[in-house]
Amino acid sequence: MLSILRPLTVGVVTALALVALALIHAYWAFGGLWPAQSEPALVNTVVGITHAQAMPPRDLTLAVAAALLVASGFAFVRGVLGWQSGLWVRLPLAGLALIFAVRGIMAYLPGPLAGATEPFAQLNAYAYSPGILVLAMAFAYLAGSRR
Repeated sequence: MLSILRPLTVGVVTALALVALALIHAYWAFGGLWPAQSEPALVNTVVGITHAQAMPPRDLTLAVAAALLVASGFAFVRGVLGWQSGLWVRLPLAGLALIFAVRGIMAYLPGPLAGATEPFAQLNAYAYSPGILVLAMAFAYLAGSRR
């Protein structure tokens, strides 16, 4: 079973997942509403900020999309291309693992995400944060794997 956990497989799946997430963020930046029917409903579903009626600014949402693309690039060059550089590839992957782990764990601790609106709070606890934690584990695996 663990034989599928190879840097190539983890790199491809991680990079594709992050590209998909980047595309969704770009779609939202330009006014897309999926998976909701209105902007306030979208805010309640994917942002979770209490009393907010509008999505974050376009520039901020595009910055998130760009950051996700950069992260996908690190997964790709390590997992698919097999780049070994500690300073230029493994260290950034370890940093991404830490960032994603902290964000994933935040859903289960008191703090900024504790007072989130519904349905975001439930989606975050059962879908978003577990997915983010899986990405954190993928980054950690890629940072430490041997080729």
